[in-house]
Amino acid sequence: MSEPVQDRSERLVEQAVQRLRQWRLVMPSVLLLEVAQPLSFIASQGLLLCQPLLGFFVNESQIADWVDLLADRTHVEQLISRLDQEVATRDERSPQED
Repeated sequence: MSEPVQDRSERLVEQAVQRLRQWRLVMPSVLLLEVAQPLSFIASQGLLLCQPLLGFFVNESQIADWVDLLADRTHVEQLISRLDQEVATRDERSPQED
């Protein structure tokens, strides 16, 4: 039986946050997602269009998960809010400069 869509989206959001934190791209990702949020559905359809080519590099089930995430604007908002939390956590951990 397949995993529910909500659980898959939460898992995918956490994986994305971990990778972006590892690559130190959390803040640029927040900015990009905020600007491109109205185009998220078009991006999901672009992924579907490129799925045969991307299948050589990425598992097709991962592509389908990203398509589902980007197609629903609430999931994109969930990703943005999770990244915002990551930025706030990072700011709290950084030493205060006077």
